[in-house]
Amino acid sequence: MRKEVVGIITALISALFATACCLPPLLFLLFGISFGFLGFLESLTPFRIPLSLLSLGILYLSYRAYTKQCLTCELTKRKQNRMIYAVVFVIIIGLLIYPEVANIFFEE
Repeated sequence: MRKEVVGIITALISALFATACCLPPLLFLLFGISFGFLGFLESLTPFRIPLSLLSLGILYLSYRAYTKQCLTCELTKRKQNRMIYAVVFVIIIGLLIYPEVANIFFEE
């Protein structure tokens, strides 16, 4: 299970990097100039799609490694781990969709 946890954490980190390019405008809007030090994150914009794909790919590979390893696991443990993967997947999708949703609010 240790490899799967590392995979989940890596997927979350790459998803955070994928959305980091769009985070400074929101923080500037909410908190003003005090978050000006995050301006360097906009240089990650060209890497948004590759980092998004990397995040989803790592999560998929982690889940695949878990399912191959846990063929004889207890049913309750298997359901619990699937629930963890589902929650992490929803969090990652939320992080990756955030910039598109934020653009709708910034433009209006």
